[in-house]
Amino acid sequence: MKALKNKIHIGYFQFLPEFLKVRKNLQEVKKLIKNNESTIKHLDLVVFPEYFLSGPLKLDLLKDYEREISTFEIINLLKNISKISPKTTFVMGSFLLKEKKNYSNTSLVIKNGKVITRYKKKALIYNENYICDSDNKKAIFQVREIKVGLAICWDLILPEVFRMYTGEVDLMVIPSFWGIRGNVLQTKYSFSLEKKYYTELGIARAYENAFALLFVNSVGKYESNFYSDRMMGGSYFVNPPLGIVHKTNDKNPKTLHIIDFDLEPLNQYREYYATHKDYFYYKSKKVI
Repeated sequence: MKALKNKIHIGYFQFLPEFLKVRKNLQEVKKLIKNNESTIKHLDLVVFPEYFLSGPLKLDLLKDYEREISTFEIINLLKNISKISPKTTFVMGSFLLKEKKNYSNTSLVIKNGKVITRYKKKALIYNENYICDSDNKKAIFQVREIKVGLAICWDLILPEVFRMYTGEVDLMVIPSFWGIRGNVLQTKYSFSLEKKYYTELGIARAYENAFALLFVNSVGKYESNFYSDRMMGGSYFVNPPLGIVHKTNDKNPKTLHIIDFDLEPLNQYREYYATHKDYFYYKSKKVI
């Protein structure tokens, strides 16, 4: 893969964790990267899904989580895993990260053993409301010439989260853990409401803010003692003005998917539509 100035090569795994088996999941992640080492060394960015080390947890399970492994050890192990491909930047999905006495659903960006930045999920949902805290900080990092921002899963419902990045990034990466089944309404339709929901939201966020967007989800049958759902293989990549340029329903969580992000079409979109500039223009008119 030849390196071009305004183009990056991205890989992602739709990894499905075993419930609460953090050490085992970490070993599986290490194995995946090692098994794909020759390919990953040619990639600029590799992404894992949300909750890729444990799956979602409840408040009464935090003691079990802490008993198995500490946040300090998780971070050190992820740093070591990243050294397998020193030139590659890794978005290490997200996991429950403990700072002092508080947990957050946090995504770490790591390159060659160093944490570049971190991001806390804003739109906390279900049991996260009882477990996690958050903040109003964004996370931006650079991969070659491309500026990249982070959000996590349910953040998609909040346009305000993505407005923080308007005019500042070229690509948004969204690690997710989003299931195909949702509610009673789903039974009335032959298609997946959940898949349509997260896909259409991502397209809207990309076009209204003039950046590309990569949504990386888990796949397969996830089971825990309180949550069980068939996770979607509906990862996708959208790049205005081309729309969705990549999507997959591959149900193998160990497949390394590879996509290229070319900045040129996006720059053309920005030149002719400039929706990122429109936002600031109308904001200055105090109509929004």
